[in-house]
Amino acid sequence: MEIRHLRLVKEVASKGSLTKAMDALFLSQSALSHQLKEIETQLGAPLFHRINKRLVLTGAGKIVLDSAEKILCELEQTELSVKKYVGGDTGTIRLTTQCYTTYHWLPSLMIDFNKEFPKIEIEIYPDDTDHTEKLLLNGKIDIAIVSEKRNYPNLHYHDLFEDEMVAIVPSSHKLAKKKYLNAKDFADETLIIHSYPLHSVEVIRSVLMPAGVQPKKVMSIQVTEAVIEMVKAGLGVKVMAQWMATPYLKDRSLTAIPITKKGLFRNWYAVMFDKQESQQYLLNFIDHLKCNIAGICEVK
Repeated sequence: MEIRHLRLVKEVASKGSLTKAMDALFLSQSALSHQLKEIETQLGAPLFHRINKRLVLTGAGKIVLDSAEKILCELEQTELSVKKYVGGDTGTIRLTTQCYTTYHWLPSLMIDFNKEFPKIEIEIYPDDTDHTEKLLLNGKIDIAIVSEKRNYPNLHYHDLFEDEMVAIVPSSHKLAKKKYLNAKDFADETLIIHSYPLHSVEVIRSVLMPAGVQPKKVMSIQVTEAVIEMVKAGLGVKVMAQWMATPYLKDRSLTAIPITKKGLFRNWYAVMFDKQESQQYLLNFIDHLKCNIAGICEVK
């Protein structure tokens, strides 16, 4: 049996004749008669009694009708759910980012975004990985925020913003008075990083390695608040984005110093599947990211 057969049985049972079912099914009477004969032949049983020009369900027909009503109802609900999902009436955005321990921008983003899409939920995938795109390809997330473009033909990288990396040191530190830091300034310092491998750390990859400089020690700490306390205690230097550092500079116990005379900058991207661009709320969410993280408000 096919879906068209189920629709035929339901409509004929409701209307009582093929003629009255024509308009609802958009088929001629001869086409409907052919379909009815087809399904009855396939099942090996008549589905309707012909009584005074009216079609009345047989016992076999009632069995088919019961199944038809359940299956067609389920299909209608599925179609409705998919349309709501694509249109933004309902859905979930699963998000991860390379700087996943710092989400102080998330509450304001959710408030703004939910004004337009109140039934879209935002879920954070708290995974620490050097290849967040793999989570996309494995179907675990919908959007990844990354600071490096990679060659994945099925993924699209949306430009988000550029941020500046700065070194965070105690205000009493010997480096605190410098206008900017060069590679050699890290040679005698413990550098606190978020995670390995070292080549994924921007300051190491872009500044220290080209200059042939290694820090005295490298320490990996993933929790931002713990990093800040370590720096305050004079146990290391942390390089982080200026926008991430700003909330921790208010009491002036810490100082942010530019790296190199030209500064150290990164580009950030929101990555998603190309085919997901039909879901407007995902694109809208990316615009809200620009507004809430970088202050670049282009929400349409």
